[in-house]
Amino acid sequence: MEKSPRPRVLGGITVKVVTPCGNMYVQMNWKGNKLSEVFATLGHSGGCASSQSEAVTRCVTLGLRCGVPLEEYVKQLRGIRCPNPVMFPKKSAILSCPDALGKVLAEFGGLGVNGVIKLFEKGSESSTELIEDDVEDARNQAEVLAKERERLDL
Repeated sequence: MEKSPRPRVLGGITVKVVTPCGNMYVQMNWKGNKLSEVFATLGHSGGCASSQSEAVTRCVTLGLRCGVPLEEYVKQLRGIRCPNPVMFPKKSAILSCPDALGKVLAEFGGLGVNGVIKLFEKGSESSTELIEDDVEDARNQAEVLAKERERLDL
């Protein structure tokens, strides 16, 4: 497998999710309509959990850039349990940091650039509501992405 090169500029979104280790911020960036890279940062700096999140997302990014389907990561990560799951609300229980990553990838990973633009235009399709300033920022980012996309003929 050959790894696709990373362009100088990629656009994406960051999703906040509550995990047993604190807030996790999952950043996803797309190259065209294909997820190209993933980063996860825990609200606490340093520590074992942060290094594990970095390691997992580096591996996910490498695999995505080498052609491994997103669905394979979702299948492998979802359902992994840790000793202190976040069980409430029950419908959106987070069993571990890898489970949280798998759920975010399942919900947002297939959006692509067009889906991200639509997400920004609508405000938010997830359970977290954006405040008016965030919606305006998202619209501005969507316009920048659209112009860059036109410039690159994607």
